[in-house]
Amino acid sequence: METKVPGGKRERAVFAAEADIFGFFDIKQKCKLDDGVVNLWGEILKFPRSNTRHKKSADKMDDDDVNLKTWATLHDAALEVLSTPSAHKKALLTKVIAKKWFDGKSIRNARDVSSSGKLVAETPKRDELVTIVPSNSNKLKLGNGRSIESRRKILHSLSHIESWAIDLSWDIIARFGHEVEKEREFFDDFVRVALDEAKHHLLLTKRLEEIGGKYGDFPAHDGLWQSAMETSDSLMHRLVVEHCVHEARGLDVMPNTINKFRENGDEESAVLLETIVYPEEIGHVKAGLKWFKFLLGDASERGGEETVKIFREIVEKKFYGALKPPFNDEARAKAGFDRRYYEVAVDAVV
Repeated sequence: METKVPGGKRERAVFAAEADIFGFFDIKQKCKLDDGVVNLWGEILKFPRSNTRHKKSADKMDDDDVNLKTWATLHDAALEVLSTPSAHKKALLTKVIAKKWFDGKSIRNARDVSSSGKLVAETPKRDELVTIVPSNSNKLKLGNGRSIESRRKILHSLSHIESWAIDLSWDIIARFGHEVEKEREFFDDFVRVALDEAKHHLLLTKRLEEIGGKYGDFPAHDGLWQSAMETSDSLMHRLVVEHCVHEARGLDVMPNTINKFRENGDEESAVLLETIVYPEEIGHVKAGLKWFKFLLGDASERGGEETVKIFREIVEKKFYGALKPPFNDEARAKAGFDRRYYEVAVDAVV
């Protein structure tokens, strides 16, 4: 059975969100994760291929180049992404690695006997395309979205965050994979997270270009990685701080960000965030909380009181800053992240 995607941009975005193309927990069969055909629930969804091509340069490769890549293990593939300086190239590599991982043949194992000897660098490689400034710099002010310059800055900031999220997804696989080596589902979940982040980075960068900007036009901060370094010695801490607290904060601010675009006439950017980025980020929080509970042996749906207590203790110890309301309770609840986890934690860190 072939289901054709509606032709308009808004309709395609809505269709993609509703189908949950790269969903976390509902996919029943293996997925062919390319731009053309996605195998979901036994049905084939045809997607038009983009005619947009990036020019080759020393720091970029096109789809044909990256499709020729091979890796013995998922660990090897993760290390290649982390050692790749270009954010664009990281995203392209991620798309191909995900496809090869989920086809069940090209990359069969997450790790092998050689993996423990292939260490993860303290910090992923990054080129100098984006100027990094302190997180409290006045240069990072984005504005209210009323001017085209402000909207470009917002899209650039989101795209940059997604580029770091690609690295975070592969880092948790490479750095902590040995702790959950027998849990194929762990690797499945975080490859899907990486794929989502790569897709978001590419879509946001493309939209930025459509309104006259380009990735690298504005400075950014690397706060996400700074907190990652603070949790580099503990999978449990990493899951709580990066994949629950930081990801959930993104859910909190996203509705207001969408409104900044919509209220200022940029419906296309608003729809991109509302129908693709926003719903998929909910799944990322869900994955983080799921594996945090797994490490504690908590199989309950919401998490027991001891689980919540340990979560709050980790936030108090490892998350630097305050958990600032208002919280997006609705989106957090969809991820299984109820108010016990963060409302008490606010009192602990404020």
